[in-house]
Amino acid sequence: MVGFHMSKLLSDERGSILPIVAMVVAVAFTLAAIALDFARYKVASEKLQTADDAAALAAAMTADRYVTLEIDMGEYTTCCGDEECDPCCEPCGTTVVSGLERDLIDNGGWAKYCCDCGGCSYTILDRWVEFRGSNAITAAEAMFELNRPPEMDAAEGGDARITGITVYDDRNSPYYPSVVVRTFGRVKTLALNFLDRFAPGNFDYISANRCGQGGTFYYDLNGRWHRAAEDACN
Repeated sequence: MVGFHMSKLLSDERGSILPIVAMVVAVAFTLAAIALDFARYKVASEKLQTADDAAALAAAMTADRYVTLEIDMGEYTTCCGDEECDPCCEPCGTTVVSGLERDLIDNGGWAKYCCDCGGCSYTILDRWVEFRGSNAITAAEAMFELNRPPEMDAAEGGDARITGITVYDDRNSPYYPSVVVRTFGRVKTLALNFLDRFAPGNFDYISANRCGQGGTFYYDLNGRWHRAAEDACN
């Protein structure tokens, strides 16, 4: 009788432990599923930020630097004297010219305004930056495609795309001169979606929104770097 009661007790204990073991296994599996998918999401979201930053920087690099110059054209050769031509030089005056800095200054384009007697020089009146809108957008899109996170690729069931490109070329804007690129991406979950069975919601995807800002710089009239644009992403 003692052996029978002992066997029944052990059997009852095993029966009561089984639900607990099943619950522990279910919780462990749930935690593992969450850890797995969020680890993939963390890696993919960081790659999305990298792609975003690269796109913004590529767009910013399309900027052109412009200048306005006051050119003292020096002097020109003419004839002096009442009866015979006695070569002499007379002032040509000044002219104001605007254009690409690389053309007028870097490549010496300003010199074509100089007269033949010499004495030519220039003064920088203004400096600024302009973005070629279509070029900036094309550069951003191309660079984003090159750095698209593979975990967010459509072939993997995910999605990653640019949702907005803003070019700040208004000199009165605190974000001038820069380009801001905003992106969206999502990762298809591998195991987390099983939670749909226990709680209402959509666990098929984990989404992320990112923002990147690329700035450019130029020298001010005093030869110092122009201030950096304020942060437009925060």
